[in-house]
Amino acid sequence: MPYKLLRPLLIVEFLIAVQVVFTFWSQVGGQYHLDLMFWPWKFGISLLAALSITAMTAALVRSEGAMRRRVYLLGALLLATIAVAGCVTYYYHLNEPADEEDQSDTQPTISKLADPYQTRQALARTIG
Repeated sequence: MPYKLLRPLLIVEFLIAVQVVFTFWSQVGGQYHLDLMFWPWKFGISLLAALSITAMTAALVRSEGAMRRRVYLLGALLLATIAVAGCVTYYYHLNEPADEEDQSDTQPTISKLADPYQTRQALARTIG
C-alpha cells in the first residue's frame, strides 16, 4: 500500500471512529446520561478514543501487521479511556435530576384517622 494514501484513509477512519464511539457510548451508557453530561467530558473522551483507534491502525500499518509494544500500549490507552467513560457515565447516572411527578393527578392519602370530636359539659355528659 502506498504511504501517500495512508493519511487520507486514517482521516476517514478517525471520522468513522468518532461516530462509532458515540453510538457505542449511547447504547451502552444510555443516551439520557450522555445528554446530561457536561460537553468537555464527551468531547475529550470521544476524541481520545477515536485517536487511539486511529493510532493503533497506523502503528499496525507501519509495522506491516506485527503486534509491537506500541500497539499494546495504545490498546491499553483505549481500554483506560473506555473505563473513564464508564465512570463518568455512572457518576451522571447517580446524580441525575429527580423525576418531577405531577401532584394534581395523585389522590391525597390519609395517614392517620382523626380522633372523634367530643366536648365535656358541666353535668358530665358529652356531646358528639
